[in-house]
Order: sequence, then C-alpha cells, then structure tokens
Amino acid sequence: MNLDFYCMKTAQKMVETEGKAKDKENLATKGLGVLLENGPYGLVLYLETSRKKEIGRQYIKDLVELCCCEQLKAYLDVPAPSNADFQNTTKWLKDLATDIDRYLFVKRLWQQTLTYARYHAKALDADELPAAGGDQQ
Repeated sequence: MNLDFYCMKTAQKMVETEGKAKDKENLATKGLGVLLENGPYGLVLYLETSRKKEIGRQYIKDLVELCCCEQLKAYLDVPAPSNADFQNTTKWLKDLATDIDRYLFVKRLWQQTLTYARYHAKALDADELPAAGGDQQ
C-alpha cells in the first residue's frame, strides 16, 4: 500500500477549504512544528485553538479521515472517529497512545500530510499573487 498517496490526497483536500492560501500555509507550517515537538495530541489542541479556527477544524477532520481508510483502520486497531469533533478526536488519540508504535505511525503520517499541505498551499499562494511587472492601470 502506498501511504504517500493517501498523504498527498489528504493534503490536497486540506488546502481546498475556504480561506486564503497564505493562512492555510501558515497553519500547516506552525501545526507541523507543534506536531514534531508535541505529537498528534498537541497538534489537535493547537489546531482547535488557532485563530483560523475553521481552517484548523477542517485540518483536524481531514487528518482523522486519513486514518479511517480501510487499510489503516486494520493496522491502527483503534478505529478513528467518524465524527472528528474535538471530544471524539482527543479520546481517540488518548486510546491510540496506549500503543506507542501506532501513535508514532499516525504522527509520521500526519507529518508527511502537513508537509505536503504546506507546500501545496504555498504553490496556491504563488498563483494568487499578481505577476511582477504586470499591467497595472
């Protein structure tokens, strides 16, 4: 199974949400730092409390949905919640953390996904910028 493919698909979905590409890039970049330092639980807390709440909540939903695909559900052994609200997600992460290997596996999946989301949003932001030296009337 090509897990990288699932990370790419999820990252693209994440940046398709409403909002400015720059806000999406910033949230993915900062979220990646939180994930690396504090793990998946810290990331969810950060995204839930971010100033760009709608983007943050969509990121949580999409990251949890990544863990709902049939192949991953079988491995994780703790089914990801179908309703990825804050309470369900934090309970799921707490249950998942009882197995450090699976918890770190999710951390690695989310790390790859956020990295792709960051660069995808950056590419979208470059497309939104006016061309340098373009016609200005």
